[in-house]
Amino acid sequence: MRRFFLILTVLAGSMAVPVRAQDESARDSLKTYDLSEIVIGGQARKDDRPERLYRVDLATLSRLDAPDVAGAVRMLPATTVQTNSRGETLIYIRSAGERQVAVFLDGAPLNVAWDNRVDLSLVPVGVLGGMTVERGAVGPAYGTNTSGGAVNLQGRRLAVDGSVLEATVQSASAGGRQFRGLMARRRGASSLLAGWTIGQSDGLKLPGEATLPFEDDRVLRLNTDRQDANLYVRLEREMDRGRLGLTLIQARAEKGVAPEGHLDPSIDQVRYWRYPLWRYSLAILNGIREKGPTRWSGSVWMTAFRQDIDSYHDASYEDLVETQEDRDQGAGFRLIGERAIAGVRLRAISFASAAQHRQQEFVPGSVPDERIRSGGMEQYRHVLHTTGLEVTSGLTYPGHWVVGLALDGMMTPDTGVFPETGGFRALSVNAEWHRKRSSGSTWKVNAGSKPRFPTMRELFGTALDRFEVNPDLAPERTWMVEGGWNRASARWNTDAMVFWQRTMDTIDQVNVDVDGVRKRSRVNLDGSRVVGLEGALVGDLSTWWRLTGHATWMRPVALVDGEERHLTEKPEVLATVSSRIEPRRGLVVDADLIYTGAAYGLAQDNSQVRLPTTWRINLRVAAQRFFSASGLFAQVYAGVNNLTDELHLSQLGLPEAGRTWRFGLSVSR
Repeated sequence: MRRFFLILTVLAGSMAVPVRAQDESARDSLKTYDLSEIVIGGQARKDDRPERLYRVDLATLSRLDAPDVAGAVRMLPATTVQTNSRGETLIYIRSAGERQVAVFLDGAPLNVAWDNRVDLSLVPVGVLGGMTVERGAVGPAYGTNTSGGAVNLQGRRLAVDGSVLEATVQSASAGGRQFRGLMARRRGASSLLAGWTIGQSDGLKLPGEATLPFEDDRVLRLNTDRQDANLYVRLEREMDRGRLGLTLIQARAEKGVAPEGHLDPSIDQVRYWRYPLWRYSLAILNGIREKGPTRWSGSVWMTAFRQDIDSYHDASYEDLVETQEDRDQGAGFRLIGERAIAGVRLRAISFASAAQHRQQEFVPGSVPDERIRSGGMEQYRHVLHTTGLEVTSGLTYPGHWVVGLALDGMMTPDTGVFPETGGFRALSVNAEWHRKRSSGSTWKVNAGSKPRFPTMRELFGTALDRFEVNPDLAPERTWMVEGGWNRASARWNTDAMVFWQRTMDTIDQVNVDVDGVRKRSRVNLDGSRVVGLEGALVGDLSTWWRLTGHATWMRPVALVDGEERHLTEKPEVLATVSSRIEPRRGLVVDADLIYTGAAYGLAQDNSQVRLPTTWRINLRVAAQRFFSASGLFAQVYAGVNNLTDELHLSQLGLPEAGRTWRFGLSVSR
């Protein structure tokens, strides 16, 4: 691990930046921001927006008033966000699991390597200038375990000289309170942005139709309170032949975990957990350098993650049974060299990350510090790496094509108390083509195959004795094909896509009986298959009315012993229609209609239970005014999510929030 950190330090001293960046500017109500979109594995169009990326801009993010990234990524097509029984809020794209999806911030992955996922409810949203999602067979520049796609989060940066100060105070249902601040400054080639958030909530408001047979009647969901704070800093310097930037993020939280309310605690193992400490730190150094026909770009990052899990005997949360302490450290780099040769462009990619996970479990009365000093913590280490080559069309081609080949690998030099796995290695391929027509339409095709290795937690994690370890767990392999059409006109942009995904050896969970105790175990299914249709529409009905919508129909099927069954907790239909109306100057009305189709939860006997479909309505009204004399912009807003208090179950026993209100004041200068 020390040797790996030394290599990273040498690389950081030689160059830097996110993978292939294009600059795109968007104007909010006061200042111009450079969104610095991260474009990985695709050539940009003339308007600097890659063909296969769906973008959510700064204006859309600002009207969501979301306290975290989880509330924002719900606006992406084919995407679901749900909170699992561990209290983690995770993202799914086209029914692909959260461990198949990578989330990047300023060009570096946010996923915690131990389980290749990150709790999006604890990542700040106030500093974001935009976000994009790339689906299908993504390129090797995203690294390993990205068979489900990738989400890019871009921090805000000023595109012109000047400074901005922003502050927002928000009050919400269930004792929700949040303060957000942002300061941005640019002078010449140097810029600085700093943002921070402090928030808390007494719990999750239950919808009126929620039935939790093993909890007392209540307004707030049991054990769902939280407190969090985070800080984001971005420094950047432009140079004659490139750019150098540094991003720092620190997030800290304390929160409870809702128990699965449909389970009988006298029979089943119910999680009565709290996180007294959750802390995530990330440092990213990135840059770009061009010299003649050659372009170098890359990034280096270091992460530190720490969480404590307190497990209690029952719903009173008074009798502490056991504590688990997790400590993670990681580092990684991405290096890309590009050069035009004989009418095409070659791109060589090297991506690697190393991580160390330590954990210990102890009962009340023991002294954890002494256990740490005596080597009582279990230790796990692994290295993920990707080496790839892409060939792309040159600028003279009236469209775009790319073909890529990469070798992905995973090494596990330290596996704690368990036997060595021997590691994994597999090839990945990707190809895409799109061609513009004179009518303003574009045809596009994407295909490829990628592996997904088991995470260290899937291989060795017992979750405080809730899981039975399966030493024979094998990697997944996903094949994917998609084809579609896009048409852009002066007022409307429409998009349609059909896709097919076939995964071999899909990793899933089953309930097992171990010495009379019911536990869960991870197993390889025969495979899974997802076919689907997507459509998106954005345009202006008039000068004061804008409409945005996207819908996805899917058939997610698991293949078990030669038979088909539904993939667990994967909705068949996802649709969102958003309307923004400005009936008069200074008044803005936003409305969202969100539909989630049928999905199926896993019962304790391994049978499947159909979850209800839901229609949810979100409304927001804002009054805003710009005071030209002082340069002050002020906005007062009020909003309600889930207006009709619909019951939405993304997982058995874990209902999503019911009707929630919020009121806020935002000022900037």
